[in-house]
Order: sequence, then C-alpha cells, then structure tokens
Amino acid sequence: KPQMTSSRRSHQLIRTDPSVTLTCKQDDSQFFYMFWYRQRGGGGRMELLVYSPGASVANVEAPFNGSKYSAFRPTVLASSLQVQAVEAADAAVYFCASSRAQSYFGKGTKLTVLGESRVTAPTRVKVLSPSEKECSSGKKTLVCVASGFYPDHVSVSWMINGGAVSKGVATDSAATRQNRTYRITSRLTVFSEEWTSNNLFVCSVSFFNGTTTTYHNGSITGEAKSEFLCSTNV
Repeated sequence: KPQMTSSRRSHQLIRTDPSVTLTCKQDDSQFFYMFWYRQRGGGGRMELLVYSPGASVANVEAPFNGSKYSAFRPTVLASSLQVQAVEAADAAVYFCASSRAQSYFGKGTKLTVLGESRVTAPTRVKVLSPSEKECSSGKKTLVCVASGFYPDHVSVSWMINGGAVSKGVATDSAATRQNRTYRITSRLTVFSEEWTSNNLFVCSVSFFNGTTTTYHNGSITGEAKSEFLCSTNV
C-alpha cells in the first residue's frame, strides 16, 4: 500500500493571482497509476483533474484540460499539480491517489484562496459545562466553542490536567461560516466521576494563518460532587 508524504491533511493559503504547486509522493513502484482529484464545498463530489498511467505522462482531464491546470510525473513515485492564476473558485481540498488495481488516497491538501486581505485568529474559545440532564447516563459531555476566525484552517484537541485526550472526543467535520468568520464546536465525553474540582479540562484550537500556527485555549474546572447534583425535576 503506498504511503503519501503527509500523514495528516495539510493546508495552503494563497492570495488571488499567484500560482500554487501541490506535490505528492508514494512508496511502491508497482503502483503505476496516479491521479489528482479536487473536492469543493466540504463533502461535495470528487472531480478528476489528472490521470497518469506512468512516469513522464500526466494528462489533465476534460473539462479541465487546456485550462489553468498542469501536471507533472517525473518518476513513478512522484507527481505534482500546478494551478495557475489562482482565484476564489479554486478553493477546495485536493487529493492525490495511486493505484495498481485498487486506489489509495492521501489525506488531501486544503487550498484556501483569500479574496480579501484579512486573517483573523479565534476571538473566543469557551468550554461549556455539562448539562444536569445527563445524570442518569453516568457520563458528562463538555462542549468547546471556537468562533471569530478566518479562514477555516483550524483543528481542535483536548487535555485533562495537561495530558492529551482522544477518547470520547467528537469534533465537527468542518467549521461553519457565520457572516465574515467561522465557528467550530467539539465535544468531550468523560465519566461522571472525572467531573470533579481536581480536574482541569482544556480545549486547544490550533489556527494556521498561512505562515504560522497559533494556539488558543479555553478551560474549565470540574465541580465538586456536592455542587453538581442531579435535578429531580423532569
């Protein structure tokens, strides 16, 4: 199985007009075929941009041939896609795939085209305490809300007392647009006995501004058991 160069989704931000080049590598010389796809609109259909049956051959597919797209395949193990005169309509997630009989995809590169000269880091990261209505479940759900950022190149992680947590985490698949900025939520579910004043819960939002990544945190301390009583009213 080929392994793409990036084990996680990468990001590129670009202003309008310049060109951008995306690169892809795989590690199995028996996978002769390589492809480039794009997916717009957060879960839209996959559009085939480039088909390459082997080294030195890379064909841009209709209706994209003769347009701003060009592709190169210098070796069986590597390919690149170039987009000329980038504009807002080119914003999408671009995927590379390699194949012998079955196709394997990389994680994708998210290309954001900034039509306006504005980048805004999250202005607020807030962690909401669990609802008392969860009393019967034996678990508590904390909700993290990050808002006021642009563009939508963020990821969310959780920590308890400084230690990273991945179990029980559910984060929105994509940020949602609110006027000129974006908003994203993430949920952390823990056992009721963990929701005590001894534990500090931190939601960390990493934001990529096109050059560097900054981190913006929200936190909350669990409540003493005597202070977090279940409501007897339905």
